[in-house]
Amino acid sequence: MVNMYSPEDRTAKAIIRDTAVELFGEHGVDAVPLRAVAQRCELSQPLIIKHYGSREGLVRAADEHVLGLLGNALEAAANAKGSGVVSALGDPVVTRYVLRLLTSSGERASAAYARLHDFSRATVRRLHEEGHVAADADIDELATVLLAHDLSVLFLRDRIAETTGTDPLSPTGLTSWTATVARLYSGKAVTAVADSVATRSQPPSSRPTM
Repeated sequence: MVNMYSPEDRTAKAIIRDTAVELFGEHGVDAVPLRAVAQRCELSQPLIIKHYGSREGLVRAADEHVLGLLGNALEAAANAKGSGVVSALGDPVVTRYVLRLLTSSGERASAAYARLHDFSRATVRRLHEEGHVAADADIDELATVLLAHDLSVLFLRDRIAETTGTDPLSPTGLTSWTATVARLYSGKAVTAVADSVATRSQPPSSRPTM
């Protein structure tokens, strides 16, 4: 089983981290000095340094926290636990942070995506071992596709809600979204696509001819 991330209680250290997540998501890491974090959470800069050592240490802690929450959501989604997804991603602060992090350039973005992909791959491998994934499935490719799907819902959440009238990550929206995706992946929603994929996967000698 994938190890779940457990955020610490609301200590001063956690308050500083959560405030940093909020500000970094709003303005970007480079635009937020420690002074701004201290002012927002009404604590001193020396206390921030005491807990995190440096600004870079605070950034690493913020990344770790948000990626841990997102990892929890991926695990919940894989286990069809809708409430887990909602609780992990219900806060738009997390969405803003992840969006900025993964769409930026540099080592932080690459490392963050690599970690999420590793988590997704571990989840798919576990599902494969439990018999929930086809024996001939490419684990790495499946993990990549599923991660891309989950992130697309996260990043396009507001636009999807505007179009459908329902937040896709709300309990009601998630139930409907999951059902539609299940029909799509099973080939029941768009049969022409399923037939086309099945035909392409057949060896040339067994494909139907005109």
